[in-house]
Amino acid sequence: MSVLQQISDWGFKALEAFLALILATMVVLVFANVVMRYGFDTGITITDEVSRMMFVWISFVGAVVVARRHEHLGVDILTARLTGTSATICRALTNIIIIACCCFLVAGAYDQTITNMANKAPISGIPMGVVYAAPLIAGVMIGLVAFIDLICALFTFAKNQHSEEHSK
Repeated sequence: MSVLQQISDWGFKALEAFLALILATMVVLVFANVVMRYGFDTGITITDEVSRMMFVWISFVGAVVVARRHEHLGVDILTARLTGTSATICRALTNIIIIACCCFLVAGAYDQTITNMANKAPISGIPMGVVYAAPLIAGVMIGLVAFIDLICALFTFAKNQHSEEHSK
């Protein structure tokens, strides 16, 4: 295993730990709020707002982790039947489309992040740009995952073409 692969694995383990931490914090906040509302007729006002923000971050960071594992929900009726060069070309085209979509996501999320940094959440006072930073970061990271997979697909295509030429 290469050093880059080890660094990548470590980075994604850190993302998974970050997801677990956010989820655990969210569970504790919401549970404490429910207990306080029903048990003591009071509540923690900041809980709902912060837990919604945490949910946004869980969704987008989770999408990055799933993208790296290639476990996104997809329809593979056609691609499952492809082999060799056709499968590699399809993989490359798919990654190009993903990268294009990520560019749109990053551009829009960047604008929203910058615009909403001045807007504060009503209860917590957290800048709303923090919420829009989640799709910004996820778009960049998913784009990088797709770019790396595209490079691997192109190397696979070149390797297959080279081996086909020498086998003739």
